[in-house]
Amino acid sequence: MKLKAADSQLEQIVNLRREAEPDYQIELPLTSIIDKNYRFLYTNLAYRLFFKIDPDSFIGKTSKQLGINTEQVTQIQAILDSVFAKGKMHKFINDIDFPNRGKRAFEYLVNPLYNDQADIEAVIVTARDITERLAMEEEQRKQKQLYENLVENFPDIIARHDRNHRYLFVNSALERIAGIPPGEIVGKTFDNIGLPEETWRTWCERCEEVFETGETVTVDTEFASPKGIIKIETILIPEFDKKRNVETILAICRLGPRQLKHTLTELEQANEELSKQKRYFATIIENIPMVICRFDRDLRHIYVSPALEAQCGVKAERCLGKTWREMGMDETVYLAFQGFFEDAFSTGQAAEFETPFPNPPGEMAYFRTLVIPEMDELGQVQTVLSISQDITSKKKLEIEMSRLDILNVVGEMAASIGHEVRNPLTTVRGYLQFFQNKKETIQYHEQFQIMIDELDRANLIISEFLSLAKNKAVKFNLCNLNAIINKLSPLIHSDALHFGHNVQIEMGNIPDINLDEKELRQLLLNLMRNAFEAMKTGGTLTIQSYVDGDNVVLTVRDTGTGIPQKILDKLGTPFLTTKENGVGLGMAVCYRIADRHGAKIDVKTSPQGTTFLVTFKI
Repeated sequence: MKLKAADSQLEQIVNLRREAEPDYQIELPLTSIIDKNYRFLYTNLAYRLFFKIDPDSFIGKTSKQLGINTEQVTQIQAILDSVFAKGKMHKFINDIDFPNRGKRAFEYLVNPLYNDQADIEAVIVTARDITERLAMEEEQRKQKQLYENLVENFPDIIARHDRNHRYLFVNSALERIAGIPPGEIVGKTFDNIGLPEETWRTWCERCEEVFETGETVTVDTEFASPKGIIKIETILIPEFDKKRNVETILAICRLGPRQLKHTLTELEQANEELSKQKRYFATIIENIPMVICRFDRDLRHIYVSPALEAQCGVKAERCLGKTWREMGMDETVYLAFQGFFEDAFSTGQAAEFETPFPNPPGEMAYFRTLVIPEMDELGQVQTVLSISQDITSKKKLEIEMSRLDILNVVGEMAASIGHEVRNPLTTVRGYLQFFQNKKETIQYHEQFQIMIDELDRANLIISEFLSLAKNKAVKFNLCNLNAIINKLSPLIHSDALHFGHNVQIEMGNIPDINLDEKELRQLLLNLMRNAFEAMKTGGTLTIQSYVDGDNVVLTVRDTGTGIPQKILDKLGTPFLTTKENGVGLGMAVCYRIADRHGAKIDVKTSPQGTTFLVTFKI
């Protein structure tokens, strides 16, 4: 069977996302379905954008037949074989030489695709181009190295002191000029580095003057060193925090007498420029929409950016000086990523990972985190910096795109075989009814009825199966969602009475919108029956309709125990069911109906219940 790319659905999702967040930009990943012979069965719209050719030209061919580098393809095929054999998702990075694009780096995600016999029929491969990202990281590394080289090779001694007169940093010029390795004085105070008392007291007094006045001062000193008596003139430059308090002092020490006035002016200008840069970068860090944290070796927070409260609802004051455990975080949450931080301290290697994190409303957010080790002067990891980006929207979009890809595959299968199966079933049912009413077989009346009921059940499954078809004909009319709810109200109350539940219907003042009434009835009934089956006796089903901006929203809320995360991640996948006699098509049909109406389905779940929100554009 030849599968076609779901261009309209994918474009619709992207357009909806852009309307909701105008500044949000997305690059569609390359998504394909590949069989056990490595042949492409399906390619999405991104293949057309990337290769500038019709995606259908891939169908039925392997990567080698398309002229892609054989050695690299062989490595990928070995990974596909592993997924087919073990049935486990696999994520990896690989470089590919493309005839028309050159060498590109891709991040791959390979997922198995099962049939209804639980056999792996194919794999869904998502490939994201990360070439530019890797190039940017390499450029950042080079810039950092350049800055460190400039400081280390500066001809004068550069040092930094804190308020306790402790050396925080000294460049290598100290060893070149005085023969003293920087490691011998970093972390020590003026009175602990072997200076005469008169000399270090003078230094302390001048530094205190800088801390009190915030003005640059100079001091001339001499001291004995392995290279003899060293006479230096030092400029002490205040470094301010964001509240304009002197936080540290930058000391620049030069040999011999110089034109201090010119030098002072030059250094004051340089210090002012450095202060501007510091304020500039501080402003970026404080306002960047990413959570930035710094941790010590005990994994205690020593810095937290304001974005943590905005995105996770956790105030910085609650974190500072504490570990995740001391903050009261659920152990199952932080143990999922704690190992990456421990590895950064032990190996000195950066790491990147994705992890779920519960946000204040009780929903699950997803973050991509980069863990960066920060070294001291001895090359030891002193602290670890983490930069976390909220990728919840991208994650949901990837899940929605994957769900649509699967629905398209199943839908095309349904459209091609559903009618051929239904026709012979109709014939069989007719003969069973005929024989059921004949005198000669009247003693088998009950058995005939059982067979007819089972055929009716099979016919109902086929009807749901056909509802997944991408090109199913729908009849849109301008109508009111409240009218549909009112028509179903007697049936809803009847089912509630049967299950022993309560029903609340709250309908707001909403405008008419274009709907297929028959499909909306099916969507609402599917959500309603799922809610009834999810609750214990005495539960409450709440159905609401209201306007939210430019949208009409239908909500169906139950008071059950919530949906487990492993089920929530796969919700809407055909044949996924937790019911003993379920088929697993109900939610898949709901998602397909929503897709045909240009609507979206969001789910909020907790141990107190689950809410489905179906949002329609006005």
